[in-house]
Amino acid sequence: HRCLGVMLGTLMLTGSIYAREQYDVKVETNVAMKTRDGITLRADIYRPEAPGKFPVILQRTPYDKRNDVATGLRFAANGFVFVDQDVRGRNASEGDWYPFKYESQDGYDAVEWAAELPYSDGKVGLFGGSYVGATQMLAAISSPPHLVGIMPFVTATDYYEDWAYQGGAFQQLLAQAWSSALALDGLTRRAAPTALATHWNLMDPPVDYRVLNPGKGSAGLANYYFDWIDHPTDDEYWKQWSIQRNFNKIQVPALVIGGWYDLFQDGSLRTYMGIKSEGGSETARNQTRLVMLVGMPAGGTQTIGDIDFGKKSVPDIPGLAILWSP
Repeated sequence: HRCLGVMLGTLMLTGSIYAREQYDVKVETNVAMKTRDGITLRADIYRPEAPGKFPVILQRTPYDKRNDVATGLRFAANGFVFVDQDVRGRNASEGDWYPFKYESQDGYDAVEWAAELPYSDGKVGLFGGSYVGATQMLAAISSPPHLVGIMPFVTATDYYEDWAYQGGAFQQLLAQAWSSALALDGLTRRAAPTALATHWNLMDPPVDYRVLNPGKGSAGLANYYFDWIDHPTDDEYWKQWSIQRNFNKIQVPALVIGGWYDLFQDGSLRTYMGIKSEGGSETARNQTRLVMLVGMPAGGTQTIGDIDFGKKSVPDIPGLAILWSP
């Protein structure tokens, strides 16, 4: 990894001060990977259309990999293989969706799988924000051998205190809004077996309209939400995927991106300080860096309330990743 600390003095978050060879891009969609327990996860892969091997940037997302085309094209054009994988139970991937539960083992498996791709040079970095930051952190504490760095932005470091609760109070708005939005994909998956191509034939409609009533409605689409309510203290349920109790297992440096007006502000700061002081290797402790932006995840704007922080406050997150990467 380059030492980002040398660069931050001249880094403009909205500019491109780096120069890499630009490549044509080849895209492969829904590339299958088997997890250790036999579940098929699928990824879209963007890579330079050129001979040779390239470093990999892996993103594992519950938010539908099809939303990241521009990011994938940019990374690949700059000489990276960008692997964008739907996490277990989401969108094109098999399995049951339950936040945090499988991300350490699936993240480990995905890093090692990506390292062995024929166009990979064996170096894999993780990228992404919010829950995609959680997939990085949970993978990092499993210490996959081919992982060389992580870039968690605007994300929690403890899923009890930073995510579901704050100061012991349940974060109802965040938990309900997030869980409800993600439940839509679960409802679609549930209804899909009764959805037929003939439903588009408006002149000769089929008799079976069960797709409009998939049986149990919304029951069971977000059981984890009720599990969060049933665990109002920092008990064993939360400790099983606690990051701040496992900083010593993180062997690689992190570029931590936080926002001063972000709901995960405290988590970003604790992640940085935790890896700097307790990281599992000298490299992790010495090369971890922190960049604090104005705001995220709303981000991408230069205003917070009535205050305009100027165009240079808008982050170029992929640009930072390209600078940070080997």
